[in-house]
Amino acid sequence: MNRISFMSVFIIGTLILMILTFTLIIFLITYKKKRYEHRLEKQAMENTYQNQLLQSRLEVQEQSFKYFSEEIHDNIGQLLSIVKMQLYNIKSSSLELDIVTKATVCTDLLGKAIADLRNVSHTLNSAYVDAAGLPAAIQKDFDYICSAKELNCSLHIEGDEYPLGNERELMVFRIVQEATANAIKHGAPTAIDIYLYYGPKSFKVKITDNGSGFDDASSTFTGLGLNNMQVRADLLQGELSIVSAKCKGTTISLLINIDATLPMINGVA
Repeated sequence: MNRISFMSVFIIGTLILMILTFTLIIFLITYKKKRYEHRLEKQAMENTYQNQLLQSRLEVQEQSFKYFSEEIHDNIGQLLSIVKMQLYNIKSSSLELDIVTKATVCTDLLGKAIADLRNVSHTLNSAYVDAAGLPAAIQKDFDYICSAKELNCSLHIEGDEYPLGNERELMVFRIVQEATANAIKHGAPTAIDIYLYYGPKSFKVKITDNGSGFDDASSTFTGLGLNNMQVRADLLQGELSIVSAKCKGTTISLLINIDATLPMINGVA
């Protein structure tokens, strides 16, 4: 009887211990799962917050670009056009050859200045990029750069061209603008080439220059003020890379998945 009681107590105790162990395991699994879910939720909230900050930052920048574009077009451009008209009147009414010659030179210079301002106004305004499309907007920006600087700028397109969507095209265009501006400012190149690769599932843009280049791409990436490029690349969910070497130029590449869903910035990317 004692032996049977001992065995019963042993079996019951073993069962209770197994149940407690199983309960503890279930509790630990549930606890770790909840902690993991909480970590994911916190990370998602942080990512959403960061995206909202990036979107707000780019929205303010685009609004500033739009304001400057309108000011250039509506005010400065019109004032220069009036001055050009007055010079033309002076040239037409004057009988002195020296005045006519100087007025003609000034009129031609003002005409070039007005054309350059018009190009700047267009490339600053997101509405123009939306209407013209990415390749045409880049080509127009190149035309302006070539007219202002002694540079050989070329645009190359590979694959069957297709629209990327207004948000993507605007952000890609701003990245190209930033890359070319940095190349001219810091690299002093004589040639800049932009390649647009239209693939079935991905799109790639590559900006190369034959400027002075640099040794440490990682440190210079921040030092040259290219943070805006990385911000836009992040919003595009793309991969941004920079390759450079001293006296061997710089290549900046952006690869994006065209099927990725992009955040909207109040209708402006």
